[in-house]
Amino acid sequence: MKNIKLNHIYLVLLTFFLCNCTSTIESRIQENPTMYSALTGQEKKAVSNGLILRGMSQDAVYLAWGRPSGIKEGNSNGAPMEKWRYSSLMPIMSQRFLYNDYHSYHHYEHCSPFYHSANVGYIPYTSAIVEFENNKVKSWEQEK
Repeated sequence: MKNIKLNHIYLVLLTFFLCNCTSTIESRIQENPTMYSALTGQEKKAVSNGLILRGMSQDAVYLAWGRPSGIKEGNSNGAPMEKWRYSSLMPIMSQRFLYNDYHSYHHYEHCSPFYHSANVGYIPYTSAIVEFENNKVKSWEQEK
């Protein structure tokens, strides 16, 4: 029972932490008005809808999708390139069956040879990648 309560507390804290750290399109635009005003009309429309377009600047992608989880720099045919990686969390459920002759369960004594325990954990995975060449979007891919 204590394990279940602790898992719920951890989940609530994780949710609170993630909600406070995640920015929205509107908040990024409000925090960076000069960055947004420098965009073309087509870029502004795409950014407002959370979309990116080929040829967009890195600033426009930041406003549309936020800060990337990781950045890789390189060179492609003599031109500088960058890849921005965006990560998400995937819930993973694990179950354990333990054999025990006797144990206490839910504040009453329960005699059973098996004890079942289920936990939910989260693992990061790459949900999108944006490739820039000369600071402009060359290509991107994302999970549906």
